[in-house]
Amino acid sequence: MTLRNFCAALASAVLLSAAPPGLAVDAKPVALNRPVLETHQGQYFRWSTPKGWAMKETTNGVDLFAPNGTTFVSSALLAGGFGDMTPQQFLAMTMRQVNPTMQVTANRRLGDQPGIMSPWRTEEYELAGTYNGVPVRMNATVGVSSAYGRYWATMTLYQSPAANWPQDRTWLPAVAQSIAVTNPRQVAGADRVMLPRNNPLDNSGLIESWRQKGLSEDRISQARRELTMGYERMQDPATGRHYDMPYETYDAGAGGYRNPMRPTELLRKAPTGE
Repeated sequence: MTLRNFCAALASAVLLSAAPPGLAVDAKPVALNRPVLETHQGQYFRWSTPKGWAMKETTNGVDLFAPNGTTFVSSALLAGGFGDMTPQQFLAMTMRQVNPTMQVTANRRLGDQPGIMSPWRTEEYELAGTYNGVPVRMNATVGVSSAYGRYWATMTLYQSPAANWPQDRTWLPAVAQSIAVTNPRQVAGADRVMLPRNNPLDNSGLIESWRQKGLSEDRISQARRELTMGYERMQDPATGRHYDMPYETYDAGAGGYRNPMRPTELLRKAPTGE
């Protein structure tokens, strides 16, 4: 069962035992081999993925799958559930249906953000388990907004094989953060959606790799400010197609990012809001 399908059929809650506080951060430099992300527009959402990924969209969310079948990103929204709910309970309820092997290894409380009926209470979790027999790691950000006996819940998660986790966590958050509501009147039956956001650039290994590669401190600071995970939204001037380009692919000699489809040409900065 996928996360978005589970949220569409959600009916009951299960408590999750407390997890140790604090999320682990890898400070070791990582090999910078991050993919270019291609932007896609669905009926309800917009998202960016590496080339060749499979995509599924409903009014409740988006599931994005890598060709290996183990790496994926998912975002889902449940509107108008009955009762009280916490992020911890919602995570436990979801994992029981989606992947019962997943166990929380770390968590942290994020700051409350403006919500729908009340502020979003948002928490971030790291989990470990198996998926189709493969050891995997997962990161999940869960937000709950509740009042008057009803609640809204949103979850964004990304997963990859444990063996690839140090590298994959340098760019999977950018895919997760790219998922945005573009048709709010038809999303989960809502006409007003303000989803909580998490700052994905909490990876000192990635930052250290940028420094070793010579990326300026100004560019690193920009990545922190813009919550982009070090990706820059660019546009093909001929076709209008959008790409999220890793900072480290900037060609200083050419003075820009090379077009993935026509490497002799440069992309241009995408207009604000696109």
